Amino acid sequence: MKKTLAVIIAVLLIGLLFAALYPSLMRGGESGTTTSLPTKSKKFPPPKKTVTSTVHVTTSVTFTEKTKTVTTSPGTTIQNKVSPKTSEKIRLSFPYIYEKPANWNGKCIIFVHGMGRDKSVWRRDMDEFKKYGYCVFAFDLPHHGERGRYEPKYFYDVVKTGSEEILLIEKFLREDGATEVYLISRSLGSIVAGVALGESGIEKAALLLASANLTYVFSNVEPKTEQEREMIQELLSDFNKLKEIDPLYRLPEYDGMIHFHCGKKDPLLPPKSCIMAYEAASSATERKIIWHDLGHAMPFEEYFNDVLAFFEGTPRESGLLASINISDDCGDGICGVDEDWRSCPYDCIGKRLLVAFQLHIEESPGKAPYYNESREIFMKYADTLDRLAEVFEKHGAKLSIQTEKQFADADVKFGRLILRELLERGHGIGVQSHMGHHISELGLMTDEQKLEYTRAVKEVVAKAIGREPTNIGGGFEMENIGLLGVCDGCLGFISMTAVEKPYFLKTGKTPTRLHPWILPNVQMIDLKTEEWLIHDEYGSLVYIPGWYKSKSFEIDCRHDSRCFDAATASLQEALKDLEEGMINTWYASSHLYQCGVDEEAEKVLNAYDEWLGKLKPLVKKEVIVFLTFDEIAEIYLKWEKARQRLTGQVPPYSGSPSPTSDFTAYSDKPQRTAETTTKPGTTYITTIGEKGQDDDITWKDRNKDYNLYDNLTRDQHFYSNRDNQRRGS
Repeated sequence: MKKTLAVIIAVLLIGLLFAALYPSLMRGGESGTTTSLPTKSKKFPPPKKTVTSTVHVTTSVTFTEKTKTVTTSPGTTIQNKVSPKTSEKIRLSFPYIYEKPANWNGKCIIFVHGMGRDKSVWRRDMDEFKKYGYCVFAFDLPHHGERGRYEPKYFYDVVKTGSEEILLIEKFLREDGATEVYLISRSLGSIVAGVALGESGIEKAALLLASANLTYVFSNVEPKTEQEREMIQELLSDFNKLKEIDPLYRLPEYDGMIHFHCGKKDPLLPPKSCIMAYEAASSATERKIIWHDLGHAMPFEEYFNDVLAFFEGTPRESGLLASINISDDCGDGICGVDEDWRSCPYDCIGKRLLVAFQLHIEESPGKAPYYNESREIFMKYADTLDRLAEVFEKHGAKLSIQTEKQFADADVKFGRLILRELLERGHGIGVQSHMGHHISELGLMTDEQKLEYTRAVKEVVAKAIGREPTNIGGGFEMENIGLLGVCDGCLGFISMTAVEKPYFLKTGKTPTRLHPWILPNVQMIDLKTEEWLIHDEYGSLVYIPGWYKSKSFEIDCRHDSRCFDAATASLQEALKDLEEGMINTWYASSHLYQCGVDEEAEKVLNAYDEWLGKLKPLVKKEVIVFLTFDEIAEIYLKWEKARQRLTGQVPPYSGSPSPTSDFTAYSDKPQRTAETTTKPGTTYITTIGEKGQDDDITWKDRNKDYNLYDNLTRDQHFYSNRDNQRRGS
């Protein structure tokens, strides 16, 4: 009886519970209350193919809270009910154009217009990209187009709200089936996009007329109206507010692929602000600047082919890196037992300075005759060169000799073969192209004519040393510097040096680079544009920097007892600023004629002997390592290949780590670096002491946070942000 009663009571309780819940269950998704049952958002149906395959269904959509309006290309308007649940998930409350072609490849492009324009400005661009299978999405930025008229007082809101809307659009497109989302922006739109990208998952972005560091931009552009002046003053007076809308502080978080298209003559967004945008994108798996000979304009014809190739292409390896071999494990963040800083610098370089000594040999010893016109003159200077090399060898150092054709020709003509002998003794031999001094005299107007000049020098040097020289000093006055490098039809040089002095003379700026980089394919006739200072992963020529923070660029001990002071000061600055895990380089320079002959040469060689002796403690500890330019270039390219492999830019060999842009993933692995004399948290402060002093290294803690943008007037480092991420700092 008790059991029966218990069963009856249980049945009654279940019935009461069901009656209480039944209304809620019946309301389902129409209720505003939450439910544990998942609901799918409503997606646009795929466009139906029209009779003519070249005509694609065009879908223009404007969302409101209750309905969505779909206007198709034949002019049919459809209003569909949208459930509150769907509107809540993907709500686009601004006017936009959204179009999918019949041959959709699953990828979508977001277009972001510039100041005072609207979504319709992209009409032609969208039509062209649709032909290649891309769906396209353009919208009106706040206070533009159907959303009102732009005024300077709205600048902050345009960037802040517009960047948030880009993130929303990305989510919307992925919900609607996009496998990848790309972006193209122009001018103000590129500022908006630059802010958004740091928080987005957008795979590829092409920023036209890009810029970053609004403090710099606003300080260098004259306001056109009083409203603009007030807006600029307001933002400059509130740094935290300005920081929210400055790509400078957002782009470092972007880890996709990004290309910047910039105008060399842009008066509104100065070229330097584009360089700052490029350098801010320090975590990008691929980044590139394309310079256009334009002002503040970037028409369709100017950018389309480059951007289409970027969107369609896959990562490729430059010719420079193709010949470089590293082990499968190089780049994993661990300096293995079978690796060292020469074979895998990315994992093992530690904290050291790679030092070269550049010795230029020009056409003559300062005056006529040329070396190949006088056996006596040539033999005297060949003897000086031999003796100088012996001094360097005594101290474990090397020369990097770069010669014009007259000395190399004389070396063969008079049978001395000193250049080949020095190469066999471990010194470096390259080309000195004095082309810049002869451009007007010889009428070298085109790159083809200039290449012919440098090619002739290279061939004579190759004959003298019995192999192709691969480093060059000078010869940079080209419309396309890449033609000197490693590529089809190019001269085949691997590295370049000796631009510090002409750069200083043109700009008044001291050299502030410690790390090599790959030169972009740009002009170097006008060094003031600073285009050449940008690293380009796909360039053809490495630049090796020297004379760090110096205003002097030659050592001449014939008449100056303090001839090494400038070089020593520069070397000390370089040692203070060494960055662990990076390829740090430095060199000083002189000319063979500045070494003199006979008694004068004796005095000069004694000065070199004394200076090199003072560097002995640093050499002994491998704080500095003397190498040739060719050796430095090879070590740098090994480092760069490992870096690109780690970010997925170079296809890995079997057994190597999978491509990734997440550098912090590697910081969790045990780290064993090569033996160095560095101490944690310290930076070298050195004093070059008395000759014979055993240890002249002192230490000073300098745990400062490195700010990539702390000084707008100095050249910036390329990899500091990325390297800090790799080390987990």
